[in-house]
Amino acid sequence: MRFGLVLFLGLWIAGCSRQVPPPSVDVVQTQDGPDQESWNPTYFISENGLPRVHIRASYMAYFDRADSTYMVLSGLEDGARVLVDIFDAQGDSAAVLQADEVTFFDRERRMVARGNVVAQAREGRRVQSEQLEWSEFEKTVTTDGFARIDMPDRQLEGYGLQADEDLTNVRLTNVTGTVLIDEDDQ
Repeated sequence: MRFGLVLFLGLWIAGCSRQVPPPSVDVVQTQDGPDQESWNPTYFISENGLPRVHIRASYMAYFDRADSTYMVLSGLEDGARVLVDIFDAQGDSAAVLQADEVTFFDRERRMVARGNVVAQAREGRRVQSEQLEWSEFEKTVTTDGFARIDMPDRQLEGYGLQADEDLTNVRLTNVTGTVLIDEDDQ
């Protein structure tokens, strides 16, 4: 008798549980997938008729969400890189950046480059890091992580990079490096 009562209560409770249908393919695609995709895209941004950014990649996924609009650009094949040209306010080349993946946030006009990032600026200045962030509005390049900076007369390594977009003014913490001193200047 007890066993029958326990079995009945168990089946009754299981029968009263709320049945949630599995998500449909359309729901999953609209939540997680990109709104648009493109292969071999080229993306230009200009300001007052002058170029600011030129991005080239093998693949682009475009996401338009309520809180943000952004693109994720990447290479599809092994070794394929995203190439980004950054121009100064006069339309001259400030830096060329290469990365495995670049996320560009349209409304914020900011870009996050990830994976073997190399930024080459004028006059031989070069930054290497696993992640760099560029802000068009602030005209800065930053990273919280490790960065290596090569310049014609010095090599610096450290954390917390803050620099202008052409890498002329650079700030790091926990710095180590090598500075070449010209003997004629002594």
